[in-house]
Amino acid sequence: MGHPIKKMKINWIKVSFIVFLHKYCIKRVEIIPNEMKKVFKTIAKISAYLITICIILMLVCNSIVSCNAKGKVFSELDSIAPTKWGLLLGTTPQTRIGNRKNMFFKYRIDAAAQLYHAGKVERILISGDENSLDGVNEVVCMRDSLVARGLPTDRIVLDGKGFRTLDSMVRAVKTYGIKSFVIISQEFHNERAIYLAEHLDLDVEKLQAYNAVSPDSGWSFITYAREYLARVRMFWDIISGQQPQELGKSEPFD
Repeated sequence: MGHPIKKMKINWIKVSFIVFLHKYCIKRVEIIPNEMKKVFKTIAKISAYLITICIILMLVCNSIVSCNAKGKVFSELDSIAPTKWGLLLGTTPQTRIGNRKNMFFKYRIDAAAQLYHAGKVERILISGDENSLDGVNEVVCMRDSLVARGLPTDRIVLDGKGFRTLDSMVRAVKTYGIKSFVIISQEFHNERAIYLAEHLDLDVEKLQAYNAVSPDSGWSFITYAREYLARVRMFWDIISGQQPQELGKSEPFD
Protein backbone atom coordinates (compact mmCIF):
# COMPACT_ATOMS: atom_id res chain seq x y z
CA MET A 1 0.00 0.00 0.00
CA GLY A 2 1.04 3.55 -0.52
CA HIS A 3 1.45 6.20 2.11
CA PRO A 4 -1.70 8.40 2.24
CA ILE A 5 0.09 11.04 4.28
CA LYS A 6 2.69 11.53 1.54
CA LYS A 7 -0.05 11.68 -1.12
CA MET A 8 -1.88 14.29 0.94
CA LYS A 9 1.29 16.39 1.23
CA ILE A 10 1.83 16.29 -2.50
CA ASN A 11 -1.78 17.34 -3.16
CA TRP A 12 -1.50 20.26 -0.74
CA ILE A 13 1.66 21.40 -2.48
CA LYS A 14 -0.20 21.41 -5.82
CA VAL A 15 -3.11 23.27 -4.33
CA SER A 16 -0.81 25.85 -2.79
CA PHE A 17 0.98 26.34 -6.11
CA ILE A 18 -2.31 26.85 -7.96
CA VAL A 19 -3.47 29.39 -5.36
CA PHE A 20 -0.17 31.24 -5.70
CA LEU A 21 -0.48 31.37 -9.49
CA HIS A 22 -4.03 32.64 -9.33
CA LYS A 23 -3.31 35.26 -6.71
CA TYR A 24 -0.02 36.69 -7.93
CA CYS A 25 0.34 35.80 -11.61
CA ILE A 26 -2.97 35.27 -13.36
CA LYS A 27 -4.50 38.43 -11.87
CA ARG A 28 -1.48 40.46 -12.93
CA VAL A 29 -1.73 39.04 -16.44
CA GLU A 30 -5.35 40.23 -16.50
CA ILE A 31 -4.38 43.70 -15.24
CA ILE A 32 -1.58 44.28 -17.79
CA PRO A 33 -3.86 44.13 -20.89
CA ASN A 34 -6.25 46.63 -19.27
CA GLU A 35 -3.41 49.03 -18.53
CA MET A 36 -2.04 48.61 -22.04
CA LYS A 37 -5.46 49.34 -23.51
CA LYS A 38 -5.55 52.62 -21.61
CA VAL A 39 -2.07 53.50 -22.86
CA PHE A 40 -3.00 52.67 -26.48
CA LYS A 41 -6.21 54.72 -26.24
CA THR A 42 -4.24 57.70 -24.93
CA ILE A 43 -1.67 57.39 -27.72
CA ALA A 44 -4.45 57.09 -30.31
CA LYS A 45 -6.17 60.24 -29.00
CA ILE A 46 -2.96 62.25 -28.99
CA SER A 47 -2.12 61.03 -32.51
CA ALA A 48 -5.60 61.96 -33.74
CA TYR A 49 -5.27 65.47 -32.25
CA LEU A 50 -1.83 65.96 -33.82
CA ILE A 51 -2.96 64.73 -37.23
CA THR A 52 -6.00 67.03 -37.09
CA ILE A 53 -3.83 70.01 -36.14
CA CYS A 54 -1.39 69.24 -38.99
CA ILE A 55 -4.19 68.97 -41.54
CA ILE A 56 -5.74 72.25 -40.40
CA LEU A 57 -2.32 73.94 -40.49
CA MET A 58 -1.66 72.73 -44.04
CA LEU A 59 -5.10 73.84 -45.23
CA VAL A 60 -4.75 77.29 -43.65
CA CYS A 61 -1.27 77.84 -45.11
CA ASN A 62 -2.46 76.66 -48.50
CA SER A 63 -5.45 79.00 -48.43
CA ILE A 64 -3.35 82.02 -47.44
CA VAL A 65 -0.85 81.47 -50.26
CA SER A 66 -3.51 80.84 -52.90
CA CYS A 67 -5.55 83.90 -51.92
CA ASN A 68 -2.44 86.11 -51.94
CA ALA A 69 -1.68 85.07 -55.54
CA LYS A 70 -5.00 86.17 -57.00
CA GLY A 71 -4.51 88.67 -59.79
CA LYS A 72 -0.77 87.94 -59.95
CA VAL A 73 -0.56 84.52 -61.59
CA PHE A 74 -1.87 83.97 -65.11
CA SER A 75 -2.39 81.08 -67.46
CA GLU A 76 -3.15 83.25 -70.53
CA LEU A 77 -0.21 84.76 -72.38
CA ASP A 78 -2.15 87.94 -73.16
CA SER A 79 -2.56 88.62 -69.43
CA ILE A 80 1.20 89.03 -68.93
CA ALA A 81 2.47 92.60 -69.07
CA PRO A 82 5.74 92.88 -71.02
CA THR A 83 8.82 93.18 -68.81
CA LYS A 84 12.54 92.73 -69.19
CA TRP A 85 13.13 89.59 -67.14
CA GLY A 86 11.60 86.16 -66.77
CA LEU A 87 12.63 83.99 -63.82
CA LEU A 88 12.47 80.31 -64.79
CA LEU A 89 12.47 78.04 -61.71
CA GLY A 90 14.53 74.92 -62.16
CA THR A 91 13.76 71.23 -62.17
CA THR A 92 15.38 68.16 -63.71
CA PRO A 93 14.64 66.68 -67.16
CA GLN A 94 14.00 63.27 -65.57
CA THR A 95 11.80 62.36 -62.62
CA ARG A 96 13.40 61.37 -59.34
CA ILE A 97 11.26 58.22 -59.24
CA GLY A 98 11.66 55.90 -62.21
CA ASN A 99 13.93 58.25 -64.17
CA ARG A 100 11.14 59.05 -66.63
CA LYS A 101 10.65 62.17 -68.72
CA ASN A 102 9.75 65.01 -66.37
CA MET A 103 6.70 66.80 -67.74
CA PHE A 104 7.12 69.61 -65.20
CA PHE A 105 10.44 70.35 -66.93
CA LYS A 106 8.97 70.19 -70.44
CA TYR A 107 6.02 72.44 -69.68
CA ARG A 108 8.21 75.05 -67.97
CA ILE A 109 10.44 75.17 -71.05
CA ASP A 110 7.31 75.53 -73.22
CA ALA A 111 6.10 78.44 -71.07
CA ALA A 112 9.46 80.25 -71.07
CA ALA A 113 9.78 79.90 -74.85
CA GLN A 114 6.22 81.20 -75.32
CA LEU A 115 6.95 84.30 -73.24
CA TYR A 116 10.16 85.11 -75.07
CA HIS A 117 8.82 84.58 -78.60
CA ALA A 118 5.71 86.61 -77.78
CA GLY A 119 7.90 89.52 -76.70
CA LYS A 120 6.70 89.36 -73.09
CA VAL A 121 10.25 89.04 -71.73
CA GLU A 122 13.60 90.08 -73.15
CA ARG A 123 15.87 87.90 -71.04
CA ILE A 124 15.49 84.81 -68.87
CA LEU A 125 17.24 84.04 -65.60
CA ILE A 126 17.21 80.29 -64.99
CA SER A 127 17.54 79.50 -61.28
CA GLY A 128 18.03 75.93 -60.09
CA ASP A 129 20.40 73.38 -58.62
CA GLU A 130 23.62 72.98 -60.57
CA ASN A 131 24.26 69.59 -58.94
CA SER A 132 20.89 67.94 -58.59
CA LEU A 133 19.76 64.33 -58.92
CA ASP A 134 23.08 62.51 -59.11
CA GLY A 135 24.98 65.37 -60.68
CA VAL A 136 22.38 66.67 -63.13
CA ASN A 137 22.78 70.41 -63.76
CA GLU A 138 19.23 71.77 -63.89
CA VAL A 139 20.09 75.21 -65.25
CA VAL A 140 22.32 73.93 -68.06
CA CYS A 141 19.68 71.41 -69.13
CA MET A 142 17.06 74.14 -69.21
CA ARG A 143 19.33 76.50 -71.12
CA ASP A 144 20.04 73.85 -73.75
CA SER A 145 16.33 73.15 -74.12
CA LEU A 146 15.55 76.85 -74.55
CA VAL A 147 18.31 77.27 -77.12
CA ALA A 148 16.81 74.34 -79.00
CA ARG A 149 13.54 76.32 -79.01
CA GLY A 150 15.24 79.27 -80.69
CA LEU A 151 16.30 81.45 -77.76
CA PRO A 152 19.72 83.11 -78.19
CA THR A 153 22.31 82.03 -75.61
CA ASP A 154 23.13 85.63 -74.76
CA ARG A 155 19.53 86.20 -73.70
CA ILE A 156 19.85 83.56 -70.97
CA VAL A 157 21.53 83.91 -67.56
CA LEU A 158 22.24 80.90 -65.35
CA ASP A 159 22.00 80.82 -61.56
CA GLY A 160 23.11 77.38 -60.37
CA LYS A 161 22.70 78.26 -56.69
CA GLY A 162 18.91 78.22 -56.67
CA PHE A 163 18.78 75.14 -54.47
CA ARG A 164 15.33 76.02 -53.15
CA THR A 165 12.57 78.40 -54.24
CA LEU A 166 13.57 80.71 -51.40
CA ASP A 167 17.15 80.81 -52.71
CA SER A 168 15.96 81.54 -56.24
CA MET A 169 13.78 84.46 -55.19
CA VAL A 170 16.32 86.08 -52.88
CA ARG A 171 19.24 85.66 -55.28
CA ALA A 172 17.25 87.07 -58.23
CA VAL A 173 16.77 90.30 -56.30
CA LYS A 174 19.85 90.60 -54.11
CA THR A 175 22.50 88.91 -56.26
CA TYR A 176 21.32 89.85 -59.75
CA GLY A 177 19.50 93.08 -58.90
CA ILE A 178 16.30 92.13 -60.71
CA LYS A 179 13.31 93.79 -59.05
CA SER A 180 10.57 93.25 -61.62
CA PHE A 181 10.12 89.92 -63.39
CA VAL A 182 7.76 87.19 -64.51
CA ILE A 183 8.07 83.94 -62.55
CA ILE A 184 7.77 80.86 -64.75
CA SER A 185 6.66 77.54 -63.28
CA GLN A 186 3.49 75.56 -62.55
CA GLU A 187 0.66 77.46 -60.84
CA PHE A 188 1.13 75.92 -57.37
CA HIS A 189 4.84 76.78 -57.48
CA ASN A 190 4.22 80.29 -58.79
CA GLU A 191 1.81 81.02 -55.94
CA ARG A 192 4.40 80.08 -53.33
CA ALA A 193 7.18 81.96 -55.12
CA ILE A 194 5.04 85.13 -55.25
CA TYR A 195 4.32 84.90 -51.54
CA LEU A 196 7.99 84.39 -50.71
CA ALA A 197 9.11 87.36 -52.80
CA GLU A 198 6.54 89.62 -51.15
CA HIS A 199 7.21 88.54 -47.56
CA LEU A 200 11.00 88.23 -47.41
CA ASP A 201 11.58 91.98 -47.28
CA LEU A 202 12.78 91.95 -50.88
CA ASP A 203 12.74 95.14 -52.94
CA VAL A 204 10.40 93.84 -55.65
CA GLU A 205 7.77 95.52 -57.78
CA LYS A 206 5.29 94.52 -60.47
CA LEU A 207 5.66 90.82 -59.79
CA GLN A 208 3.65 88.49 -61.99
CA ALA A 209 3.78 84.80 -62.83
CA TYR A 210 3.03 82.77 -65.94
CA ASN A 211 1.62 79.32 -65.30
CA ALA A 212 3.14 76.45 -67.19
CA VAL A 213 0.82 73.52 -67.86
CA SER A 214 0.42 71.27 -64.81
CA PRO A 215 1.01 67.57 -65.57
CA ASP A 216 -1.84 65.19 -64.78
CA SER A 217 0.05 61.89 -64.85
CA GLY A 218 -0.37 59.39 -62.03
CA TRP A 219 2.96 60.24 -60.40
CA SER A 220 2.35 63.99 -60.42
CA PHE A 221 0.13 63.75 -57.34
CA ILE A 222 3.28 63.23 -55.24
CA THR A 223 4.49 66.72 -56.21
CA TYR A 224 1.08 68.26 -55.56
CA ALA A 225 0.76 66.57 -52.16
CA ARG A 226 4.27 67.65 -51.20
CA GLU A 227 3.34 71.25 -51.95
CA TYR A 228 1.11 71.37 -48.86
CA LEU A 229 4.14 70.60 -46.70
CA ALA A 230 6.30 73.04 -48.67
CA ARG A 231 3.88 75.86 -47.89
CA VAL A 232 3.99 75.12 -44.17
CA ARG A 233 7.79 75.10 -44.30
CA MET A 234 7.72 78.37 -46.23
CA PHE A 235 5.96 80.13 -43.36
CA TRP A 236 8.54 78.78 -40.96
CA ASP A 237 11.32 80.06 -43.24
CA ILE A 238 9.75 83.52 -43.26
CA ILE A 239 9.20 83.61 -39.50
CA SER A 240 12.69 82.31 -38.72
CA GLY A 241 14.42 84.61 -41.21
CA GLN A 242 15.86 81.77 -43.27
CA GLN A 243 18.56 82.86 -45.73
CA PRO A 244 19.81 81.27 -48.98
CA GLN A 245 22.55 78.67 -48.72
CA GLU A 246 24.76 80.90 -50.86
CA LEU A 247 23.94 84.53 -51.54
CA GLY A 248 27.19 85.18 -53.39
CA LYS A 249 28.70 88.35 -54.74
CA SER A 250 26.28 90.89 -56.17
CA GLU A 251 26.18 90.79 -59.98
CA PRO A 252 23.40 93.26 -60.87
CA PHE A 253 22.01 93.33 -64.39
CA ASP A 254 19.40 96.07 -63.96
